[in-house]
Amino acid sequence: MKEQHVIFDLDGTLIDSEEAVLKTWQQTLQAQVNRYFTLEALRVVLGITSKAALAKLQVDVKDDFEQHWIKQYERFAKEMKYFDGMEDMLWELTQKGCTLGIVTSRSKEEYDRYFTPFQFDKRFSIILCADDTAKHKPDPEPLYKYLEVSGADKANCLYIGDMLTDIRCAKAAGMRSGFANWKQSNITSEADYIFTNPKDILLLF
Repeated sequence: MKEQHVIFDLDGTLIDSEEAVLKTWQQTLQAQVNRYFTLEALRVVLGITSKAALAKLQVDVKDDFEQHWIKQYERFAKEMKYFDGMEDMLWELTQKGCTLGIVTSRSKEEYDRYFTPFQFDKRFSIILCADDTAKHKPDPEPLYKYLEVSGADKANCLYIGDMLTDIRCAKAAGMRSGFANWKQSNITSEADYIFTNPKDILLLF
């Protein structure tokens, strides 16, 4: 059996960071453009780069937006945690001989600043951030980059994410796709697999 690669999105897939991210956007935009967005309205920013999020929200921000965002996020980042059952599932995958990877829309600076305590480098062989490619999800370039770095065969790769952009990225790259529906709030029929609990992933290996 050829080596199997299981690649994960970060926010909303491995780590429950949704509330921290949305609260940060809410507070930052209120300070920057004096507009109040509900957390539900801000869900459009999830899973994409800050530049793409600002375009979706159609807001013009000040030059110090990024610094202000970082300052706000530091207030909420401590709320982030692994989803229940995630760490056990990751351990089981490694015991089954799977190679684990991360492909995220987070910048390298954000990754280093907020996710270092999770020590992903001890579990994941390859970690790619937004800085590693010119194009981003749903464009397949991030997963093409993973294939380039890992030398993996796309037929032996599964990419798991919680957003439609993740699923479309996997499809465009020719990989199998898994939808992380941990909160059972969204369903997409475009995914090859729909997981409602991390342990469901183990059934494929």
